[in-house]
Amino acid sequence: MSTDLKNTIFSVNIFNTNTSQWERYTLKGLEPMPKAENLSVYELADYSSDFDKLYTTYIFTDTKTLNQWNNYRKAIGTPIRITRAYCSVKHNKDLASKYPGQVAKYSQHMAGKAFDMVPYYGNITLEQMYKIALSYWTFVEPDYSSHVHGDARDPGSPYYPIVQYGSQNVYVATCQDALYYNGYLTLTDIDGIFGDITKTQL
Repeated sequence: MSTDLKNTIFSVNIFNTNTSQWERYTLKGLEPMPKAENLSVYELADYSSDFDKLYTTYIFTDTKTLNQWNNYRKAIGTPIRITRAYCSVKHNKDLASKYPGQVAKYSQHMAGKAFDMVPYYGNITLEQMYKIALSYWTFVEPDYSSHVHGDARDPGSPYYPIVQYGSQNVYVATCQDALYYNGYLTLTDIDGIFGDITKTQL
C-alpha cells in the first residue's frame, strides 16, 4: 500500500438519521470512527487495493449503517477486517470496468451504507459471519465465498430512494458525487444537502 491511510486526514460526514442532520469531522485515519465501536476512520476510506489508490479523502455514511455495524460486531465478538466500505462513484466505475457484471451500478457502497468483511485472525469462518449477519444487516449478499457483504439499504428496495430539493442524506451525496464525476460540481459541493447549486446542475 503506497498510501499511509492511518496518518491521512479525512473529512468524515455522518448523517444522523434520528436528527436528520449532518455531523462533520476532520480526523486522522487512525482515530476512532465517531458513532461506531471497534472501528477506525481509515477502515472506511475510499481506498482501492485493486488499483493501490486512495480516490478521495472524504467519507460519507449514516448512523443507521454504523448502528448495524455496532450490533453486528458485538455479536461477532472477535476482530474482523473490512475490505470495502465507502466507495466514490469514480472508484465504483473503475471496479465495474475491471470486473464486468460483478459490481452493482447502484452500489450501496457509494452511499456509504455497505461493508464487505472477512475474518481477521481466522478464528471465525465466512459461513459463521454470514449466518450472524442475517440477523443484523438490512440486506446480506447471498454469495459469501470471498467476503460477507452487509448493508443498511431501505428495506424492500435494491435501488436508491428518490431525492429532491431540500433532501439531506447519503443518497444526495452520491448524486452530487456523480455530478462531480461528470464535471458539473466541484469536490467541495458534495455535502449531502440538495440545495440550489445541486438543483441548478441537474
